[in-house]
Order: sequence, then structure tokens, then C-alpha cells
Amino acid sequence: MHYMLAIVYDHSIPSDGSPSKQPEHAKLEQEMREKGQYVSGGGLAPVDRFVKNVRHESSGVVVTDGPFAETREVLGGYFVVECSADEALEWAKRIPVENRSYVQVRALGVYRPA
Repeated sequence: MHYMLAIVYDHSIPSDGSPSKQPEHAKLEQEMREKGQYVSGGGLAPVDRFVKNVRHESSGVVVTDGPFAETREVLGGYFVVECSADEALEWAKRIPVENRSYVQVRALGVYRPA
């Protein structure tokens, strides 16, 4: 099964000023690769850099700035792993995040053409 380990943060809370977690994420990614469980991953730029929402409405396609004003939590990065649910939770526990962040574990529906 594939799982997304999504790093979610509250962009309304200022960063705690700690150094980037990217070097620690890279080490963890290497471990995932060595176990043959890493599928993909990446980090996203802060929401103030560029975010657009594309919505399909009855009047047509509407493009707006995002995230919505009432949205505080946004995706900051992710890992996709192929493993058991228990293993995905163990990987998620090891992802270093700031105090304004958490990791959400989601099962992915992987659709392959017949």
C-alpha cells in the first residue's frame, strides 16, 4: 500500500526560527530508500511565494489566489512510501517538524490502467 506522509503547518504562526529540517528529511529519505520503501517526496515553497486555486464551477473554471483566508493549515512537504500502515506510522513519527507542524498519514489510491 502507498501512504503519503504530509507535513502540515499553520502558516499564521511565525516560524520558531529553528534551522531548516531539510537535512534531517534527506537523511530519513535515504533510510526509506535503503529499505526500498521510498516512492517520492518533496518540499513546497511557503504560501506567500505562489499559490493558486483552480475551481470548476457551473460558470466555468475560476482561478483565485490561495489558500483561502480562513485556511491556516497548509501542506509544506511530503513523503510517499510503499509499506504497511504500521510502518508508515513509524516513518511519520520520525519526521522532524517545527512546533507549529504535524504529520498527517494518508492511504493513497494508486490507480493503474488495466
